[in-house]
Amino acid sequence: MQTKLLKWLLLIMPFSAAAQQTIKPQTPQPPFNYTVDSVEYNNADKSVHLAGTLTYPKTKGPFAVAVLITGSGLQDRDETIINHKPFAVIADYLTNNGMAVLRVDDRTKGKSKGDVANATSLDYSNDVLTSINYLQTRNEIDKNKIGVIGHSEGGFIAPIVFTKYPKLAFIISLAGTGVSGAAILLKQQTDPLKGKVSQTVFDAYFNLTKQTLYTIHDYANESDSLILDRVKKIFTTWQSAYADSILLPLNAKNVSADIYANMQVKKELIPWLRYFIATEPSVFWSKVTCPVLVLNGEKDKQVYPEDNVPAIQKALQAAHNKNVTVKILPGLNHLFQHCTECSVSVAEYAKIDETFSSEVLAIMNSWLHSNIMK
Repeated sequence: MQTKLLKWLLLIMPFSAAAQQTIKPQTPQPPFNYTVDSVEYNNADKSVHLAGTLTYPKTKGPFAVAVLITGSGLQDRDETIINHKPFAVIADYLTNNGMAVLRVDDRTKGKSKGDVANATSLDYSNDVLTSINYLQTRNEIDKNKIGVIGHSEGGFIAPIVFTKYPKLAFIISLAGTGVSGAAILLKQQTDPLKGKVSQTVFDAYFNLTKQTLYTIHDYANESDSLILDRVKKIFTTWQSAYADSILLPLNAKNVSADIYANMQVKKELIPWLRYFIATEPSVFWSKVTCPVLVLNGEKDKQVYPEDNVPAIQKALQAAHNKNVTVKILPGLNHLFQHCTECSVSVAEYAKIDETFSSEVLAIMNSWLHSNIMK
């Protein structure tokens, strides 16, 4: 007997950050032509300890600096993903071109410590502020040219940082979000079913998934129990509306409302995911007035550019931001790799030798030199 409804859940960056043995071709190797400092520091109340790597040129400073912000899931300072170390690649490239870069282990990764069970993107934005405060103590850093480069969830955290630190010199969003997590997860959870079932079955699943996610979105301030009660009612009504020919392909015929709510939806109510689902990034993007570079891969199947880029642009227009550059790069996936299948398959990410598009590295460098380092 089937006891679990077919469920697709792909977070923005759902991959292990564990270090691997295989070295990809772009991974920087010593000796380096710049200074590499291992750094550690605490937030104000010492509840969070952060560790990272600060790189800066050997020429005379002070230097403009970028703080790199990782995507969702706990990542190390290099954002290590299936043998790839994209943040090490970015830091190496930008530092070789005259800029300082700080990349930091997320809480509980490497030497960093802090609560993760109750943390949300808001908390992680405070970690970025802690890093900014640390950089202000370094003589090598130009205090007026501190900016952030955020990938995926990091591109969502970046505008939050600006609202708390409006002196931020710039934001580069790499596959950052412009629509709510509810909208993103709706596609992530349903798109893999397209073409594998009939349109009628797909529509039924889409309907249930949308109602579930937007219940969390709309009632995020309610208790878990109240949200789950709402979800149970939704599921009962949904299940009764469809024939067995629709329910069976979805493994939903013998699933109770309690099982759906408590075994499948409850995991979406952890603090981080609840906040992600409920929050509209436009609330923060619409306050950003510093120079912004928005970059997205055309083949991204995790943060869809056709939904997220226009939403970011609209919000920045509301902020009357006149220094915004947007590029959607053909043939690139969520990790900014040139892809063939262009899926969210871990296997495809792993078998691609390219860690991060050299074209995108050049675009970032050129934009930084034109807007920040001039």
